[in-house]
Amino acid sequence: MDKANSICPLCGDKASSDFFGLPAYWYCKSCELAWKKSSKKAVYDETYYKGKSSMAQKLFYPIALFFYGVREAYAGIKKINIWIDVGAGEGGFVKTVHSKRKIGVEISKSGRKMMEEIGLEALTDQQFLKAKDMNADVISFWQVLEHVENPWDYLKAAKRNLKKEGKIVIGVPNFQSLEFHFAKEYWFHLQPEFHLWHFSPKSLKMLLQKAGFSIENSDYWAIEHHLTGILQSFINKTSGSKENFLHRLLKRSASGSSMPIGDVFWSLFWLTIGLPVVIIFWIIGSLTQRSGTMVVVAKAY
Repeated sequence: MDKANSICPLCGDKASSDFFGLPAYWYCKSCELAWKKSSKKAVYDETYYKGKSSMAQKLFYPIALFFYGVREAYAGIKKINIWIDVGAGEGGFVKTVHSKRKIGVEISKSGRKMMEEIGLEALTDQQFLKAKDMNADVISFWQVLEHVENPWDYLKAAKRNLKKEGKIVIGVPNFQSLEFHFAKEYWFHLQPEFHLWHFSPKSLKMLLQKAGFSIENSDYWAIEHHLTGILQSFINKTSGSKENFLHRLLKRSASGSSMPIGDVFWSLFWLTIGLPVVIIFWIIGSLTQRSGTMVVVAKAY
């Protein structure tokens, strides 16, 4: 999809520059797609995946395994021969799936190297986009489509490489969420340095239909990215910081020398005294289908 101008690449209507007060984005009111005005490609340097676990990461690992199990359950397929995970990072998730063949697609060279070191097959993004007839049972995109320059190309590649009854599982942020409208520029999932696109349930459905998929089911209760996203958004909003401190600490090995006192204080507050508010916010967002992230399972026509 070409996002170089203000014409919506999804429906062709004229886009607005008024994306809820955020001037860096175009926004199509017709199909509810938003995208960055700048077409600069997001850069993931080779330190993005370090291959070393911090103490916080080690403590978090049992919870991560639980989240991975939830991810796998979305597929709902008992016998899986081939699972392809696009945007696999260092392979933490795909190595846990119950599949005979596990393939990770990753743009980062260091991420691919780490996958190969633990015995996984690794493909570059370009290899995946050119591949066909891999006959995968499941192809997953966990918080990936918002990162890539052309999501449509990835969905077309997925359709070529799924077996007849195969499924795709997609998780993306939802800007029509209560979380976004509360936090705005402090929304954890905004991440303008990495997220080129922002979807609503309507625009994601349209994107999938154009790529030849129909949605089988949708989930707005995702604990992994919705509940944790609310927590980080609350921390960002109250601390006045956009550094996503808690996320970096758990996922990107934030060093002890980069711990602003405000972020530390509000992280502790929302993890303890304020936690009931976070949980209530999560429940309301999920019940009203206005959660910070959404997960859809789809099949090809």
